[in-house]
Amino acid sequence: MNATFAQRNDNSRMPSGGYLTARVAGAAATGAALTYLSLKLVDAADHHDSQTCAKASGFCMTVWPVISIPASLAIAFVVLALVYRLLGIHPWTSVVPPTLLLTPLPVLAAEKVAASWLAVVVGAVMASALVLTLWRPFRTLGQSTTAVMFAASLAVLFL
Repeated sequence: MNATFAQRNDNSRMPSGGYLTARVAGAAATGAALTYLSLKLVDAADHHDSQTCAKASGFCMTVWPVISIPASLAIAFVVLALVYRLLGIHPWTSVVPPTLLLTPLPVLAAEKVAASWLAVVVGAVMASALVLTLWRPFRTLGQSTTAVMFAASLAVLFL
């Protein structure tokens, strides 16, 4: 193994200030943009379904609401993988899957409590908190933030 490669990907020490700020801000911006895109995609599919089924007299369901959620997850996976690679967030395989699995519940809870603007903020906070877990000095902060938001979303959605 190349020594410079091992030093460059050493996550035990935090990166210098500018790099850390750029990575976390980039993750937050990406999370916010993907949350907004996903909410708009699902809303557009539901709107199309309701318009199409308004004219029908019996049971009516289009395929768009069913396809919109997996499509938004697939788009988010590709965009997160590309953006995190460009930002130098390594290993992205330990950040992208938790982001895709843990973020939807807090986003849904935020949309249920307030509106879509709060869901976008929650998407940004979740993405940046999960990126913070890569570096040992910030791992506890990132995990605590993620756990609190996830537990609060479970309480909002299921209690």
